Amino acid sequence: MFTKYCALFFYILAVGAQCFAAAYAINLFFQSKSYRLASGLLAVAFALMVGRRLSPLIHFYNDGHFNLFDAFLALSISALIVFGSFEIKKIILELEKKNFLLDSAAKVDFLTHALSRSETFARAKLEIERSLRSQEPAAFLMLDIDHFKKINDQYGHPLGDVVLVNLVKHCQEELRVIDIFGRVGGEEFFVILPGNSIDLAHEVAERLRKKAASLPCAVVDGKEVFITISIGVACYSPQSHGETKADIVLRAFYAKADEAMYRAKTRGRNRTELWS
Repeated sequence: MFTKYCALFFYILAVGAQCFAAAYAINLFFQSKSYRLASGLLAVAFALMVGRRLSPLIHFYNDGHFNLFDAFLALSISALIVFGSFEIKKIILELEKKNFLLDSAAKVDFLTHALSRSETFARAKLEIERSLRSQEPAAFLMLDIDHFKKINDQYGHPLGDVVLVNLVKHCQEELRVIDIFGRVGGEEFFVILPGNSIDLAHEVAERLRKKAASLPCAVVDGKEVFITISIGVACYSPQSHGETKADIVLRAFYAKADEAMYRAKTRGRNRTELWS
């Protein structure tokens, strides 16, 4: 009699453990994002196994048949499934956290926290597509620090990094939330101004240039370090440009803004030039 009730107890515990594992997997399905399919399949499998755990109980109720060894195995397997589910959840959530960090790192420049080059171009293409739909202009700015190599040579690369970080901070304070600001080279930055005409873009560029020149970007032994920047501006208007492919428009106006920026360099630096 003791063996009989012991087997019944094991079967009941096995059913409870299996139900818990199924519920835990269902909860993981709703928590997970990147691995929802895997956690969903796991939840379905664990839920179906509840029927396998109920089957011996039904036989026990109908004809009194029981198997102590089978009951012990059922309990052991269900318990291991529960503990295994805990570990699977930890692994999945840890992977999702790492994936999120990797995705963020790919979108943001690790030093300056401006947008990365790839993310800048991706968002620029989206903005050009929006411009094509709305028929509103979009302006492009290319910024470059004047004589940045001299700063690195004189003060060292760590201070050069500080200069880059503070320049980004100064520029972002002058830009709107909808503006796109990214680092596309060592000391080169690309800006997209949605809805801006060439005149408005020139005003923004001048604000950036004047702010960069007026505020220190680093301090060495109590001495403030100032920099200047050269800016090239180009403006895309869907109404006056026939091209409708965003990637072609981006390449063309990136080159135009870059050309205007180099013109500013050759004309004395610390100035803004419009592409024409």
